[in-house]
Amino acid sequence: MSELKKYWLNLQPRERMILAYGGLAVSAILLYAQLFQPFYNAITHMEQALPGLRSNLVWMRQTEEMLERGGNLTVSQATEGSNESLLSVLESTARGAKIRESIQQLVPTKNNTEVRVVLQDADFNKWLLWVDTLYKKKGVDIRQVTAERDDDRPNIAEIRVTFFRP
Repeated sequence: MSELKKYWLNLQPRERMILAYGGLAVSAILLYAQLFQPFYNAITHMEQALPGLRSNLVWMRQTEEMLERGGNLTVSQATEGSNESLLSVLESTARGAKIRESIQQLVPTKNNTEVRVVLQDADFNKWLLWVDTLYKKKGVDIRQVTAERDDDRPNIAEIRVTFFRP
């Protein structure tokens, strides 16, 4: 310890200041890397997992309602996704249509028959292809839609739409 003290005292004031600020910078970087970065990584992971968990919850509630009414659920229905919820259909097809990153909100109604979707900075052509896929392959229709074009960027819009299954 005394050698370190001697070394410090033999340094010029400018060198001491550089070492002190450098030590502070290294300490701040280590503090961020050890404490804050794992916290932010965990939040990011949770944000990515949440939509899938939400769709699972909606499916479970629908299945619960069906079973409470006396319906039978076979293993094939549970595994094949023939009773896939509207929310999970929207989630999976949005990923496939490469429009998922534009979706800001997916809000199911109380009885899970409709889902309101808000898209921000969405590519309108991709959105149209997504809606076409939903209608033709999944039997999902639109109850209400509003779209506002971005004046500065062609083909970009804010879209609010309510989907339902007839």
